[in-house]
Amino acid sequence: MNQRNNSYSRITNIPDRIYQEAEARAANLPIYDRSHRQSEANEIGCLGEVLSENWMALRGISYTAELTETTHDYRVGTGITVDVKTKDRTVVPRSDFDNSAPLYNHTHQRPEYFLFISLCRDKTNDSKDIRRFHSAYILGSISYEELNRVGIPFLKGEKDWRNGTKFWTDCLNIEMWQLITLKETAGLFKGEINHPSSDAEVNIKVVNEMKKRIESGEYKPRDLPKVD
Repeated sequence: MNQRNNSYSRITNIPDRIYQEAEARAANLPIYDRSHRQSEANEIGCLGEVLSENWMALRGISYTAELTETTHDYRVGTGITVDVKTKDRTVVPRSDFDNSAPLYNHTHQRPEYFLFISLCRDKTNDSKDIRRFHSAYILGSISYEELNRVGIPFLKGEKDWRNGTKFWTDCLNIEMWQLITLKETAGLFKGEINHPSSDAEVNIKVVNEMKKRIESGEYKPRDLPKVD
């Protein structure tokens, strides 16, 4: 199994200007009908956006924010479309941690790449203050086509046997090791390279376990990545 990504970019001591910008953006957003965490989801998403902009600027990636679009968040480099997916965590990400894209708008939201970010807070901190996220992790990216090819669908209401997560909506899940490294992500976004040095591999272990659980009746049938 080729674990093409085993690193991330950690941001500690997040500058207050980033929190302030995220709060201002979130305050001007409606609460979407399909949103699981309502206004809190807006703040998490906006903080991920501002952090991604900061990461791109530091790496010389030119970008145009197109945040009113429903198909993507940014147009970068030579016109590549990117959507940022941000997750709330209470532990430092590991290479086997999941990254998710909800399926309710997946046929409409078709960026060329997804960029994944994790926000980290103390487990005991259940406040709504955006500053509870004391650090952030830029994890890597994956193309829309690769996500469709290797992503494993979990359905609303199911529990992930690996970590006990209960899914609030249907999702496509991949693990961090399947992502494109940040170095190659920057190269792709700047138009310096056209393709990562390796393709995402199917998570054979998880696919086989999912098949067993479908056969036992624990999970409903669904299409799974093809295992050679």
